[in-house]
Amino acid sequence: MESKILSNLLQYIKDDDLKKKILSLSSDEVKVLEYFIQNISVGSLIALRELRFMYKVSDPKFVIRKLVEKGLLEQGYGCYSLSKTLREVLYNIIVSSRK
Repeated sequence: MESKILSNLLQYIKDDDLKKKILSLSSDEVKVLEYFIQNISVGSLIALRELRFMYKVSDPKFVIRKLVEKGLLEQGYGCYSLSKTLREVLYNIIVSSRK
């Protein structure tokens, strides 16, 4: 995995299982997870369109489903979001950077 965003995020994750999941992601899964780290929650149609055309993910719906199954993303009503666990990690990063 060659992702600066995820490498930085991993420093703040205490759960070893979560770290292993992130370290085992495919290149398309890394692109999609980075997209949601940057955007937190996105409407389904917009996410699929942006991931396909801007991030060059060939089958974004399939990749999103895999990340939902792994517990890294959540599916809502007409949207996809970063999982609560990862949102909490991001919150902790923000709070610790303000100290």
